[in-house]
Amino acid sequence: MSAEIAAKADFQQIRYAQCWEDADVLLEAIDVKVDGTYLSIASAGDNTLALVGAGAKRVLAVDLSPAQIACLELRVAAYRNLAYTELLELLGQNASHQRPALYQRCRQDLSAESRAFWDRNAHQIEQGIAQGGKFERYLRAFRRFVLPLIHGRDRIERLFVLETEVERRCFYETHWNTRRWDWMCRLFFARESLGRLGRDPSFMRFAEETVWGSLQRRIPNALIVQRPADNPYLQWILCGRFRTALPYSLREENFAPIRDNLQALEWRCEAIEDVLTELPAASLAGCNLSDIFEYMSAAAYEELLGHLVRSGAPGCRLVYWNVVVSRKRPASLGAVLIEKRQLAKELHQKDKAFFYRDFIVEEVL
Repeated sequence: MSAEIAAKADFQQIRYAQCWEDADVLLEAIDVKVDGTYLSIASAGDNTLALVGAGAKRVLAVDLSPAQIACLELRVAAYRNLAYTELLELLGQNASHQRPALYQRCRQDLSAESRAFWDRNAHQIEQGIAQGGKFERYLRAFRRFVLPLIHGRDRIERLFVLETEVERRCFYETHWNTRRWDWMCRLFFARESLGRLGRDPSFMRFAEETVWGSLQRRIPNALIVQRPADNPYLQWILCGRFRTALPYSLREENFAPIRDNLQALEWRCEAIEDVLTELPAASLAGCNLSDIFEYMSAAAYEELLGHLVRSGAPGCRLVYWNVVVSRKRPASLGAVLIEKRQLAKELHQKDKAFFYRDFIVEEVL
């Protein structure tokens, strides 16, 4: 059994140099048990490491992309060999002149494949390993070339100091949500632009609406209801770094728990479908599935969901996100998989990664 998307997209480059799903929401949804085994889409590694830090007994990270596995491996080596502040330097969060030297301290712990990957991409080490993915470059282009045509630096700074929802709503309606904002974002976040410059055209082939249409519904929640000063994802997009908030895996209080439980983590550069065929039935306590169902047909999604249910123990939580494709439990699996609608709705309101039209939590019976 092979992944449908494997024949459609190139997986040799870093698409995501950091995870763009909110790990706090993931952990609350998946409800980590210390004796549980968890399956996680590796991506850049941040949310997989959040599961490790939450105390899972076993975390199995899976990704088709050797480049994404290299991202995970280097993060693991950094937790093992660097101090907390040095980790932030290597990632590019903190200014540094020693990233190549920090990499050399981690290099010995990498597999031959990942070592060769990073040796070939020394420029990404120098700029910070969380900066150089295709999606991050796309967002950087928005921040450098599009955002200044819409909002000045003073207006952006103002967004992060407003304390009350009433103040933020007034600011949003009066100063932020302008015609120019709508027009420029409509162009930059068009399906064709995002597919070609930010993700991959094949990732958008099942899209049911425009990307900007989906974003428009979620942005007011991120800019008005939530406090921008608490949102690391918004800060990175608008400012190029996390300023007053960090994702779960980068908070100092989570550094030691992640480092001390790294023996729980293993990874495979394989299709999730192939990994599931090797797992015993009823062996998983939860699955972090990112937004992988966006990339596959409805038939392939239903088939993969069936394999996940087979591998899930009773109570196993399947957690995933939708952007522009609607994916949720089909009627054919209604007898073995229940939707946790209220939980998902409450967590979606708290989700600081505001790009997703829907957040799905389902539980194996």
